[in-house]
Amino acid sequence: MTVVTEPPKRHEHRWPVLAAVIVSLVLYLLIPEKVQLVPRWVVPSLGVLLVIPLTILNPRRLSKETTWSRWLSIGLATLLTLANQVTVVFTVGQLLYGHVSGPDVLLTAGQVWITNVLAFSLVYWELDRSGPIARRDAILWSTATADFRFPQHDGAPGGEDWRPGYFDYAYLSLNNMMAFSPTDVMPLTVRAKALMGYQALTGFVLLALVISRAVNILN
Repeated sequence: MTVVTEPPKRHEHRWPVLAAVIVSLVLYLLIPEKVQLVPRWVVPSLGVLLVIPLTILNPRRLSKETTWSRWLSIGLATLLTLANQVTVVFTVGQLLYGHVSGPDVLLTAGQVWITNVLAFSLVYWELDRSGPIARRDAILWSTATADFRFPQHDGAPGGEDWRPGYFDYAYLSLNNMMAFSPTDVMPLTVRAKALMGYQALTGFVLLALVISRAVNILN
C-alpha cells in the first residue's frame, strides 16, 4: 500500500516582513508633521508595540500563531495602511490649498508612495487564504478562501506544492502601484478587488496629481 505524505512545511522567514515594517515606520518618521494627523512619533510607537510580541513569538520563522498574534498582525498591517492613507489626503490638501515648495512635495510623495507599496503588501500577505501560517497548512490551504491566483497555480511544474511568500505579495503591490492594475496575479474576491482598486487609485493620485504638480512648482 502506498502511503501519501504531506509535503514538508516551509514556514516563511521573519526578516522580510520585519524589514518592510521597519522601513515603513522609518519613512513615516521622516514625513513632515504638517501632512500628518497626529504627531509623527505616534504611529511608529504603536507599530513597535505591535511588532515586538510578534517577533518574540516567531523570532526566525513564522511557524506559530495564536488568536492574539493573528489580530496583532492584522492590526499592524491596518495601522500602516490607514496612517498612510491619511497622509495621502493631507499631502494633496497641502498641495492644493497650502503653500508648499516643490522639493518638499516631491520628497513627501515619494515617501508616501513607497510606504503605500509596503503597507498594502502586508495587507495582501495577511489577507490571502487566512494569512502566512495558515497557507503552510495543507488542510487550511485547500479550505480557506483564495483571494489571489498566482501563475504557479495554473499548471506550472511544482505548482501544486507551491505557496506564495511575502515577496510575492510585495511584487503584486509594486505592480499595482505602477501599472494601476493586476499583471500576472489576479484578484479573485470582492475584498481583494476593492483593495487593489483603492491602492491603484491612490497610486494614480500620487503620480498624476501630486508629483506632476510639484514638478510644475519647480519649473
